[in-house]
Parts: sequence; C-alpha cells; structure tokens
Amino acid sequence: MDLIGKATLHPLFFYTGKIFGYITWILFILSIFNIFIISNQPNEFLKITSYALFAIGLIIVCISLINLGRSTRLGLPLENTTLKINGLYRFSRNPMYLGFDLLTLASIVFTADIIIAMIGIYSIIIYHFIIIGEEKFLEKRFGIDYISYKKKVRRYI
Repeated sequence: MDLIGKATLHPLFFYTGKIFGYITWILFILSIFNIFIISNQPNEFLKITSYALFAIGLIIVCISLINLGRSTRLGLPLENTTLKINGLYRFSRNPMYLGFDLLTLASIVFTADIIIAMIGIYSIIIYHFIIIGEEKFLEKRFGIDYISYKKKVRRYI
C-alpha cells in the first residue's frame, strides 16, 4: 500500500495547504502548553470553544481514519480501492476533511493571531479544492455508485 498518492491539484497548492494546516495545529498545541506564546491570550469562552472544536475535530479524524482503513492516502490512490460509504461516511462524504477544518478553526480561535488565521483559512480553502478533485476522481472510478452516494450524502455535514 502506497501512503502517498497523486495530488488532486497543483502540488505546490496541495502540499502548502496541507502543511499550513498542520502548522496551525502544532501552534495550537504549543500555545496550550505556553511553549508558543502569542500576544492575544484567549478569554475563557474562546479557550473552551477552541478546546471543543479541537476535540470534536480530532475524534472525527480518528474515526474517519479507522473507517477508511487501508484506503487512507495523502492524495489519490494509484491502485484499486473500494468506495467507503460506511461509518462516518454515511453522514459526510468528507468527514476527515471536516475534522481537519475543525482542528484548524480551533487553532484560529485559540490563537486569535492574524498570521495563523491567514494560513488556516488558506488551508481550509485548499482542502475544499482537494475535495473537488477527489470527487471528480471518485466519480470516474466508481461511476453510478459514487453518483448515487453523492445524491444521498452531503459533502461536509
């Protein structure tokens, strides 16, 4: 099994979008432990909101990874896979990206930093374009099965 697949859009955008998202999550975790000090310490409401978003996002990502199993890739799979429509994929066509977006939003809310907000929003936008590319791929690969699934299940929630 290859963990690295084909990028769904130009590799520069694909990888910078992913890396910027990861950076926001790392800075969030470092901020929690006061390793990365930001000028705007969040008030209690924003702290609790960001913790909740992060926890929900992390749970969704973990369950999505379990649901995808050996089909998990960074990019499009090069080998044959099966269409996953069980677990969280019954409720969202992209629960893992939904989880990633929640992790990124948690980071933005907690840090309230303009640079983190900019790279986080960039990451969320790139994830959306990645999803569009993945949907085109899935439609070609699985045809009517994917089109039928797409009619029943929303892109995010």
